[in-house]
Amino acid sequence: MQKLWRFITSLLFIITLIITAFEFYRCAQSVYNSFIVKEYQGYLWLGIGMVAFIIIAAIFFRKNLDIMQTMTHEGAHMLVGGLFLRKKIYEFNAKSSETLTQNDNTLGFVSSNAQSANIFSTLAPYMLPYITFAMVFFRLMIKNECLPIIDFIIGFTLMFHFTCWKKDMRTDQSDIQRCGVFRSYLFIWTFIFFNLAIILYSLGGGMTEPVNIIQANVEWFSQAWIDIKWLISLV
Repeated sequence: MQKLWRFITSLLFIITLIITAFEFYRCAQSVYNSFIVKEYQGYLWLGIGMVAFIIIAAIFFRKNLDIMQTMTHEGAHMLVGGLFLRKKIYEFNAKSSETLTQNDNTLGFVSSNAQSANIFSTLAPYMLPYITFAMVFFRLMIKNECLPIIDFIIGFTLMFHFTCWKKDMRTDQSDIQRCGVFRSYLFIWTFIFFNLAIILYSLGGGMTEPVNIIQANVEWFSQAWIDIKWLISLV
């Protein structure tokens, strides 16, 4: 029964990955069109923020970037498990790789009252750039003339999450092993494509009529529904 359930969920993950990848391509076209009509300010400051992180991390974060990544990783487990899945969190632990011993390869963990692994909380660090999304939501309260500042911070935090993904997305990761490597990567890439599209859509519209995350979700799901109906019509 478990094998059948894994087969069904894997098939659903494949379908959703195809849809989200297609919508990410649509998003890339939208970004390209924004540059043509010169409404690229949000993307410009996003890119500047990403470059700034690379420079600042090399100068100031080099010694502590490792533990910062681990804390963010475990923070995602705690956020999704404790806040969204309403699990009781007992302990949060994170440490630098320099402190590991020969028989210890665990950089961090979050203990809770969860009886079994949940794919959403288990894979949360790989699919949810929650610091960036916090900034995107904060963008709703920012005056138009201050948007370059928050867009810079969004780019800065997004590049930090990219470094976390680069470090964590390995087939020997215990989280990925626990959920199954194939299913995990389907699940992770589905959310990465979706999240990046929402972030990019949220930064569109230029300075005079800026888009926000609510409009971005409406645009994404509206276009996805149109494309799903188009794909069904081809069958």
